[in-house]
Amino acid sequence: MIQSTVLNTEEDDLTGLSGWMYTDLLLGLVVIFLATITFVPNLNLLNKEGVTSGDSVYSYTKTIDKPLTLLIEEQQLPNIPALIEGFKSQQGIAATAEIVYVQVVGSYNERMENQSKAVERALALSQILDQAFPELFKNSATTFSTTSTIPSNQVVVRIIFAERVLVTK
Repeated sequence: MIQSTVLNTEEDDLTGLSGWMYTDLLLGLVVIFLATITFVPNLNLLNKEGVTSGDSVYSYTKTIDKPLTLLIEEQQLPNIPALIEGFKSQQGIAATAEIVYVQVVGSYNERMENQSKAVERALALSQILDQAFPELFKNSATTFSTTSTIPSNQVVVRIIFAERVLVTK
């Protein structure tokens, strides 16, 4: 009996692997990109008034843990600068501390309206605050959120301060 060997003339198709090679290439580029990003903190956030170069070794910005929380009804703005100054003196915060973060929480009635109405209220109040007190909020980051736990005509504003701390010789 004669045995014949059949040669497999069909070659392997590598086009199916090209997608995986492309994915690996992109993954490698992302890793290289993320490894080369440098995160530099903004230590010069606050004013440098009255500081000479020989006075300090270095300085940093300290965020104050306790926020000033205001409940504003029907967009009736209280005297916010006076409230801020009173809060700073009551909490022992430096007068030069600046506002770095503002959270505006709009309210809504779950039975009568949806959350977008609360976001509209928060955004409207934020714009009023920016127009009324541009110098107070110029360095602050603002976020918006919603709640249904307070009456729908009220907006909560949380203000967080930071002060510059100098470390001297």
